[in-house]
Amino acid sequence: MTKKQLIISIGTGRSGSVSLANFLSRQDACIMLHEGRIEDKGIRQLIHWKNDESELWKWLDYMSNWSGSNKYYGDTGMYYLPYVEEIIKRFPNTKFIGLIRNKKAVVQSYLKKTDGRNHWYLHNGKNWKLDPKWDPCYPKYEEADKEKALGLYWEEYKTSTEELMAKYPKQVKMWTIETFNTDEGRNDILDFIGYTLERKIKEDIKLNEIKAKKSIIDKIKEWF
Repeated sequence: MTKKQLIISIGTGRSGSVSLANFLSRQDACIMLHEGRIEDKGIRQLIHWKNDESELWKWLDYMSNWSGSNKYYGDTGMYYLPYVEEIIKRFPNTKFIGLIRNKKAVVQSYLKKTDGRNHWYLHNGKNWKLDPKWDPCYPKYEEADKEKALGLYWEEYKTSTEELMAKYPKQVKMWTIETFNTDEGRNDILDFIGYTLERKIKEDIKLNEIKAKKSIIDKIKEWF
Protein backbone atom coordinates (compact mmCIF):
# COMPACT_ATOMS: atom_id res chain seq x y z
CA MET A 1 0.00 0.00 0.00
CA THR A 2 1.30 3.44 -0.98
CA LYS A 3 2.17 5.57 2.02
CA LYS A 4 -0.01 8.66 2.33
CA GLN A 5 1.22 12.18 2.92
CA LEU A 6 -0.59 14.21 5.58
CA ILE A 7 -0.55 17.97 4.92
CA ILE A 8 -1.65 20.57 7.47
CA SER A 9 -2.04 24.16 6.28
CA ILE A 10 -1.57 26.67 9.08
CA GLY A 11 -1.59 30.48 9.10
CA THR A 12 -3.43 33.31 10.81
CA GLY A 13 -6.50 33.05 8.61
CA ARG A 14 -7.55 35.83 6.19
CA SER A 15 -4.23 35.10 4.50
CA GLY A 16 -5.02 33.13 1.35
CA SER A 17 -5.64 29.74 2.95
CA VAL A 18 -8.71 29.09 0.78
CA SER A 19 -6.67 29.64 -2.37
CA LEU A 20 -3.89 27.38 -1.09
CA ALA A 21 -6.29 24.57 -0.22
CA ASN A 22 -8.00 24.92 -3.58
CA PHE A 23 -4.67 24.86 -5.41
CA LEU A 24 -3.61 21.64 -3.70
CA SER A 25 -7.00 19.99 -4.27
CA ARG A 26 -6.62 20.60 -8.02
CA GLN A 27 -3.56 18.35 -8.06
CA ASP A 28 -4.04 14.68 -8.92
CA ALA A 29 -4.45 12.31 -5.96
CA CYS A 30 -4.62 15.25 -3.54
CA ILE A 31 -7.59 16.32 -1.46
CA MET A 32 -7.32 19.27 0.90
CA LEU A 33 -10.04 20.50 3.24
CA HIS A 34 -10.49 24.03 4.50
CA GLU A 35 -11.25 24.30 8.21
CA GLY A 36 -12.71 20.83 8.48
CA ARG A 37 -15.51 21.23 5.95
CA ILE A 38 -16.75 18.18 4.03
CA GLU A 39 -19.85 19.58 2.38
CA ASP A 40 -21.27 16.39 0.86
CA LYS A 41 -21.25 14.78 4.31
CA GLY A 42 -22.44 17.86 6.20
CA ILE A 43 -19.28 17.83 8.33
CA ARG A 44 -17.56 20.86 9.83
CA GLN A 45 -14.87 19.77 12.29
CA LEU A 46 -13.08 22.57 14.12
CA ILE A 47 -10.33 22.17 16.70
CA HIS A 48 -10.09 24.29 19.85
CA TRP A 49 -6.91 26.32 20.36
CA LYS A 50 -6.28 24.64 23.72
CA ASN A 51 -6.77 21.19 25.26
CA ASP A 52 -8.46 19.53 22.31
CA GLU A 53 -6.04 16.69 21.65
CA SER A 54 -8.73 14.02 21.84
CA GLU A 55 -10.76 15.58 19.02
CA LEU A 56 -7.58 16.30 17.08
CA TRP A 57 -6.44 12.67 16.97
CA LYS A 58 -9.93 11.43 16.11
CA TRP A 59 -10.16 13.96 13.30
CA LEU A 60 -6.77 13.09 11.82
CA ASP A 61 -7.67 9.40 11.87
CA TYR A 62 -11.01 10.17 10.25
CA MET A 63 -9.36 12.20 7.47
CA SER A 64 -6.90 9.42 6.73
CA ASN A 65 -9.75 6.97 6.17
CA TRP A 66 -11.98 9.49 4.39
CA SER A 67 -9.25 10.43 1.89
CA GLY A 68 -9.50 6.97 0.34
CA SER A 69 -6.98 6.28 -2.42
CA ASN A 70 -5.66 9.84 -2.52
CA LYS A 71 -1.95 9.85 -1.75
CA TYR A 72 -1.95 13.44 -0.48
CA TYR A 73 -4.56 14.73 1.94
CA GLY A 74 -5.03 17.20 4.73
CA ASP A 75 -6.81 20.12 6.31
CA THR A 76 -6.45 23.85 6.85
CA GLY A 77 -6.84 25.69 10.13
CA MET A 78 -5.16 28.41 12.17
CA TYR A 79 -5.91 26.33 15.28
CA TYR A 80 -3.43 23.58 14.35
CA LEU A 81 -0.51 25.80 15.35
CA PRO A 82 -0.42 24.87 19.08
CA TYR A 83 -0.41 21.17 18.16
CA VAL A 84 2.35 21.16 15.54
CA GLU A 85 4.98 19.52 17.73
CA GLU A 86 2.54 16.95 19.11
CA ILE A 87 1.48 16.01 15.58
CA ILE A 88 5.10 15.70 14.47
CA LYS A 89 5.81 13.36 17.39
CA ARG A 90 2.93 11.10 16.37
CA PHE A 91 3.18 11.56 12.60
CA PRO A 92 6.80 12.60 11.83
CA ASN A 93 6.24 12.76 8.07
CA THR A 94 3.53 15.45 8.30
CA LYS A 95 4.13 18.57 6.21
CA PHE A 96 3.00 21.89 7.68
CA ILE A 97 2.63 24.67 5.14
CA GLY A 98 0.94 28.06 5.05
CA LEU A 99 0.75 31.54 3.61
CA ILE A 100 1.86 34.80 5.20
CA ARG A 101 0.02 38.08 4.69
CA ASN A 102 1.12 41.43 6.07
CA LYS A 103 -0.12 42.41 9.50
CA LYS A 104 -2.28 45.37 8.53
CA ALA A 105 -4.11 43.43 5.81
CA VAL A 106 -4.84 40.49 8.12
CA VAL A 107 -6.08 42.72 10.94
CA GLN A 108 -8.33 44.78 8.69
CA SER A 109 -9.74 41.69 6.98
CA TYR A 110 -10.57 40.08 10.33
CA LEU A 111 -12.17 43.29 11.62
CA LYS A 112 -14.49 43.25 8.62
CA LYS A 113 -15.14 39.51 8.70
CA THR A 114 -15.90 39.33 12.45
CA ASP A 115 -17.94 42.51 12.89
CA GLY A 116 -19.79 42.29 16.23
CA ARG A 117 -17.67 39.38 17.45
CA ASN A 118 -14.31 39.17 19.20
CA HIS A 119 -12.61 35.78 19.22
CA TRP A 120 -9.40 37.12 20.80
CA TYR A 121 -10.69 38.30 24.17
CA LEU A 122 -12.55 36.50 26.96
CA HIS A 123 -15.87 38.28 27.41
CA ASN A 124 -19.38 37.67 28.75
CA GLY A 125 -21.28 38.63 25.61
CA LYS A 126 -22.17 42.12 26.82
CA ASN A 127 -20.10 44.13 24.35
CA TRP A 128 -19.44 41.39 21.84
CA LYS A 129 -21.58 38.54 20.56
CA LEU A 130 -20.58 35.17 21.98
CA ASP A 131 -19.66 32.69 19.27
CA PRO A 132 -19.42 29.17 20.72
CA LYS A 133 -18.38 27.79 17.33
CA TRP A 134 -15.36 30.01 16.63
CA ASP A 135 -14.41 31.63 19.95
CA PRO A 136 -12.58 28.48 21.19
CA CYS A 137 -10.55 28.26 17.97
CA TYR A 138 -8.42 31.33 18.71
CA PRO A 139 -6.03 32.37 21.50
CA LYS A 140 -7.14 34.99 24.02
CA TYR A 141 -5.29 38.13 25.09
CA GLU A 142 -5.64 40.53 27.99
CA GLU A 143 -6.47 43.30 25.54
CA ALA A 144 -10.06 44.54 25.23
CA ASP A 145 -9.29 46.61 22.14
CA LYS A 146 -10.08 44.17 19.34
CA GLU A 147 -7.75 45.71 16.77
CA LYS A 148 -4.83 45.62 19.22
CA ALA A 149 -5.66 42.02 20.20
CA LEU A 150 -5.62 41.04 16.53
CA GLY A 151 -2.21 42.64 16.24
CA LEU A 152 -0.98 40.56 19.16
CA TYR A 153 -2.42 37.45 17.51
CA TRP A 154 -0.59 38.19 14.24
CA GLU A 155 2.67 38.81 16.11
CA GLU A 156 2.38 35.61 18.14
CA TYR A 157 1.62 33.59 15.04
CA LYS A 158 4.63 35.07 13.24
CA THR A 159 6.98 34.34 16.13
CA SER A 160 5.67 30.81 16.65
CA THR A 161 5.86 29.81 12.99
CA GLU A 162 9.38 31.22 12.66
CA GLU A 163 10.49 29.17 15.68
CA LEU A 164 8.87 26.03 14.27
CA MET A 165 10.48 26.53 10.85
CA ALA A 166 13.88 26.88 12.51
CA LYS A 167 13.35 23.78 14.65
CA TYR A 168 11.65 21.60 12.01
CA PRO A 169 12.86 22.85 8.60
CA LYS A 170 11.87 19.61 6.85
CA GLN A 171 8.34 19.63 8.26
CA VAL A 172 7.32 23.31 8.50
CA LYS A 173 7.53 26.03 5.85
CA MET A 174 5.60 29.22 5.10
CA TRP A 175 5.35 31.34 1.95
CA THR A 176 4.13 34.87 1.35
CA ILE A 177 0.97 35.35 -0.70
CA GLU A 178 3.08 37.12 -3.31
CA THR A 179 5.36 34.08 -3.65
CA PHE A 180 2.41 31.71 -3.80
CA ASN A 181 1.07 33.63 -6.79
CA THR A 182 4.13 32.73 -8.86
CA ASP A 183 4.89 29.50 -10.71
CA GLU A 184 8.14 29.20 -8.77
CA GLY A 185 6.36 29.54 -5.43
CA ARG A 186 3.71 26.96 -6.26
CA ASN A 187 6.31 24.50 -7.49
CA ASP A 188 8.27 25.06 -4.28
CA ILE A 189 5.19 24.19 -2.22
CA LEU A 190 4.66 20.98 -4.20
CA ASP A 191 8.35 20.13 -3.87
CA PHE A 192 8.14 20.62 -0.11
CA ILE A 193 5.21 18.20 0.30
CA GLY A 194 6.98 15.68 -1.94
CA TYR A 195 4.44 15.85 -4.76
CA THR A 196 5.63 13.60 -7.61
CA LEU A 197 2.67 13.57 -10.04
CA GLU A 198 1.79 15.87 -12.93
CA ARG A 199 1.40 19.44 -11.69
CA LYS A 200 -1.36 21.95 -12.34
CA ILE A 201 0.35 25.27 -11.75
CA LYS A 202 -1.20 27.76 -14.14
CA GLU A 203 -4.85 27.78 -13.04
CA ASP A 204 -5.65 30.71 -10.79
CA ILE A 205 -9.23 30.07 -9.70
CA LYS A 206 -10.02 31.01 -6.11
CA LEU A 207 -12.70 29.09 -4.24
CA ASN A 208 -14.25 32.30 -2.99
CA GLU A 209 -14.50 33.58 -6.56
CA ILE A 210 -16.23 30.36 -7.62
CA LYS A 211 -18.78 30.74 -4.83
CA ALA A 212 -19.33 34.38 -5.75
CA LYS A 213 -19.93 33.51 -9.39
CA LYS A 214 -22.34 30.73 -8.40
CA SER A 215 -24.23 33.15 -6.19
CA ILE A 216 -24.55 35.63 -9.05
CA ILE A 217 -25.77 32.90 -11.41
CA ASP A 218 -28.36 31.76 -8.86
CA LYS A 219 -29.62 35.33 -8.47
CA ILE A 220 -29.90 35.75 -12.25
CA LYS A 221 -31.95 32.56 -12.43
CA GLU A 222 -34.33 33.97 -9.84
CA TRP A 223 -35.02 36.97 -12.07
CA PHE A 224 -36.38 34.86 -14.94
